[in-house]
Amino acid sequence: MTLLAHPPSPPIEPIPAPPGRPAAQVPFAPTAPLDMEHPAVFGMLLTAVAGFLDVVAYLTFSHLYVSFMSGNSIHLGMSVATLRMSDILAISSVVIAFVLGASAGTLLQDHAREPLLPLTLAIEAGLLLLAAAASSVTLSTISLLPVAIAMGLQNVLHQVSGTTSVGKGFVSGALVRLGQSIARLRSPAADSAGTATLFAGWIAFVAGAAGGALAIARLGFVPCLLLAASALIALLIADLSRR
Repeated sequence: MTLLAHPPSPPIEPIPAPPGRPAAQVPFAPTAPLDMEHPAVFGMLLTAVAGFLDVVAYLTFSHLYVSFMSGNSIHLGMSVATLRMSDILAISSVVIAFVLGASAGTLLQDHAREPLLPLTLAIEAGLLLLAAAASSVTLSTISLLPVAIAMGLQNVLHQVSGTTSVGKGFVSGALVRLGQSIARLRSPAADSAGTATLFAGWIAFVAGAAGGALAIARLGFVPCLLLAASALIALLIADLSRR
């Protein structure tokens, strides 16, 4: 996600002073939104949510992922080889939902006039709440589709910290970039901050996955969705409070 430049600070306005005294000049310095002031931290929190939801879906829906589409594609190939039509339909529907989410995110990125990150967080949280409501009625693959859409959306509208992207829900590409970054640490193209960010992003994904494994065993699918939605809403409130 390309971060928008901050608008110029408003002009200094004089404070009315009592007669006979000069007016005081007090500058007004707006606080930067949380995602712009700490994009790496914000992106890593989104990555942790993706890892959390991937494990929750994997353990609930016969090894289906909502963000790790490489795993779903391998599962789909195995199902095609054995002609297991129910699995083929379920996996294909999740992949299609993820692609639709990525398409929706691209349209938002290209045409939205509102700040993208708050809008994205609001949509993601709404999709998770929709999935929770559907799952409370019937725990089926259909209730998983809004989560896959949310993850596709998030992968398009990720965060950028310097030259390093964070906040995506798949880590293979990030680990490749981490290896490349490590190899260049002694070269003129070294980016030690980017290397640290990539490593921290991987740790965030693993931590989120561990949290998902613990939560699904104790809470169940619907409470885990509500927990993830609450985390996104908290990030949304934290970001909006600084705008």
